[in-house]
Amino acid sequence: MDKTEQTLKVAIATGLVPAWKGDALIIGVYEGGEAQSALPLCGKKVENEVQKRLTEKWMRGTLGESIAFPTPSGSGLQVSRIVLLGMGKKESLQAETFRALGGHIQALCNKSGIATCHVLLSLDAHHKPKNRRQQIPVLALLAEGAWLGSYRFDHFKSKETKEAKGERDEHPFRQLFLGLHGDRVASERKRLAEVEILARGVALARHLGNQPANLLNPETLARQARQLTERLPTIKTTVYTEKMLASKGMNGILAVGSGSRTPPRLITMEYRRGGDRPLLAVVGKGITFDSGGISLKPGEHMAEMKFDMCGAAAVFGLMQMVAELEWPINVVGIVPAAENMPSSTAQRPGDIIKTAKGIFVEVINTDAEGRLILADALHHAASFKPAALIDLATLTGACAVALGAQASGLMGNNDSLIRQLEKAGEISGDRVWRLPLFAEYQEQIKSVVADIKNTGGREAGAITAACFLSRFVESTQPWAHIDMAGTAYDLNGSRPHVPKGAVGVGVRLLYHFLRAHWM
Repeated sequence: MDKTEQTLKVAIATGLVPAWKGDALIIGVYEGGEAQSALPLCGKKVENEVQKRLTEKWMRGTLGESIAFPTPSGSGLQVSRIVLLGMGKKESLQAETFRALGGHIQALCNKSGIATCHVLLSLDAHHKPKNRRQQIPVLALLAEGAWLGSYRFDHFKSKETKEAKGERDEHPFRQLFLGLHGDRVASERKRLAEVEILARGVALARHLGNQPANLLNPETLARQARQLTERLPTIKTTVYTEKMLASKGMNGILAVGSGSRTPPRLITMEYRRGGDRPLLAVVGKGITFDSGGISLKPGEHMAEMKFDMCGAAAVFGLMQMVAELEWPINVVGIVPAAENMPSSTAQRPGDIIKTAKGIFVEVINTDAEGRLILADALHHAASFKPAALIDLATLTGACAVALGAQASGLMGNNDSLIRQLEKAGEISGDRVWRLPLFAEYQEQIKSVVADIKNTGGREAGAITAACFLSRFVESTQPWAHIDMAGTAYDLNGSRPHVPKGAVGVGVRLLYHFLRAHWM
């Protein structure tokens, strides 16, 4: 099932531009037709040819726009063509802009049959955020975007199908060289190696999220965890079977999985290379398919419910990334995995469940199942005595309605942890937006016949779901909940570094969070 290997290689190009060899040289053009200031490094002939085309308004410089022409004879350059790439407005350049440019570069090269290209964009950067802690080298951002954009989930397509659609069976673009002058080569190479590992973590999360539910279920997801441990022995994996779940009173997980012929699982992956440093626990919702159960969803868009385990996928991507980076930290990833199906053995609306924490829950709607499995998983996470606890879940349609696909909902009980995640969201591009958890919202989940009920109604649905989860977190435990229902997958494919399907949300967010606060 592992199809996440990187075929695109990214390296640093040093020395004079005329010494660079390859199929193409990419030069940036700002919106309005201004070439980047590094253009003279290419020599007078190339500079004149570029300026001529810009004067004749061959392109405007809008983000992602491109034109190509043969390298002028006698220019001294050892590349076969020059490509002008639009960078958008100079004053509007942000980290995500350079990730998008990296995505545009790989798409352009693959489409044009370019195997090797060099870029000047990294020599002429204007990404200078107000907060110096948010600065990321442009070179790393371009590489990240190129690697993220190069991901494809197409191995279920035959070669004939790809050819009929004009798609390539193999991607011709193999080598990206990013220009760099100065004394930062060694540090930038180290950062590139780190970013490549990050991109592989995102690719794993995307790959698991894109798997169809007939191939990925709780047991095969557990198998993936075991395989991760075989490949990366610093990760210790424990899988809880039905009998073990029952012995621990994890009836929330068992109830959700009771309608499926594939039994539920609880997966824990521990990485402990930090000695006596504090432990971070990350919990990811792993509903491998969500039919809604007895409270059956409408048929339209139900095929997308294979993405209901993208929180779990992010945990897998995170654990792989941390282990490959060999960071000196302590992290435990916890994945409650179940398939929510309707059958004669499924839980029913009106059922009352005793969770592992001893809280009785009235099931109002079996389609509010994610919070039931997370309830037991969060309680289990507390047994590790973490210094902080974060959960990621495609939890509520209400959050998607509120924030759309531009940001995940963020709620929790600790202002410091929330602010750290907000900053990590700004830097990573996995943006989050805080929603309130006022005490009054807790009133909506009170039950007449049990301690709480599993839904608080239409109003403030994302918030009341978080209120439900808060009951299973110790009051003194710093906790953050990330509702990624609107951001977990993208079926439009409008961003060059985010192909259609699972986005891999959460991996980049947690990478920057850990890098800033846990190293």
